[in-house]
Amino acid sequence: MMTIKKLAMQLYLSSAVIAAMPAFGAEVAQSNAQHYMVKNVNIGDLPVKTIVPITAKTAEQAIAQAKVIASNPDVDLAEFRIDLLEFSADTKKVIALGQQLNQILKDKPLIATIRTHNEGGKMTVSDQDYEKIYREYLKKPFMQLLDIEMFRDAGSVAKLIKLAHDKKVLVIMSNHDFAKTPEQEDIENRLLKQDQMGADILKIAVMPKSKQDVFTLMNATFAVSQKSQKPLLTMSMGQLGTISRVATANMGGSLSFGMIGEASAPGQIDVTQLKQLLKTVQPTP
Repeated sequence: MMTIKKLAMQLYLSSAVIAAMPAFGAEVAQSNAQHYMVKNVNIGDLPVKTIVPITAKTAEQAIAQAKVIASNPDVDLAEFRIDLLEFSADTKKVIALGQQLNQILKDKPLIATIRTHNEGGKMTVSDQDYEKIYREYLKKPFMQLLDIEMFRDAGSVAKLIKLAHDKKVLVIMSNHDFAKTPEQEDIENRLLKQDQMGADILKIAVMPKSKQDVFTLMNATFAVSQKSQKPLLTMSMGQLGTISRVATANMGGSLSFGMIGEASAPGQIDVTQLKQLLKTVQPTP
């Protein structure tokens, strides 16, 4: 786990490079951003909101994690990583557990996520079954936000977005590249494509091979924040990219993943440390 001292040093060492970037404009981007009031959380408004994943394998573990998240004031939203469950293929059990988690979390919004093998997750599923499972979840939604991978079948994605919106569920459209960091133009195009496809929140996670890759992701985030009003959830993964989870506050991002206990993705920061760092750098008026 990266300590506040180490992260503060990383922020300090990065400051010269950040200063050399184009003027942030983050406050302008945020002030013009689209906001979503979900339970008692205003997504898209400052300060940046924190997300902690529920990474359990069993129902008992998931309930225990949800209780910890519910009692932690530094967590704004929870993500239910369904693909990590031992019974992820049992739709009825997943729905029943999701309903329990939603009740436990009370005022904290719940994101439902099936992260497929293609995107670094644990579930291998066809496009047809992916759509079918999410349709079952949306019959009586237990979530307030649904993560939909942008590179599934285009027809299925479009149908799921419409169904989610019909059920008053927000769509986080996501893309993950665990092998590399695409060119800045490519990152921007993917996020803007998500916007065009009807997503409510635009998400991308990439793997850096160099410090420049980290700034490529951050620059892309800023550029998209000037072109889209949608909240952004972007990150450069691994320890090298940890700075992006904090600097997103200055680059037009609206959300950032933290952790309690075990990380669900490389480079995550303890949520309490993350919250403190975000408060330190947050470009609030």
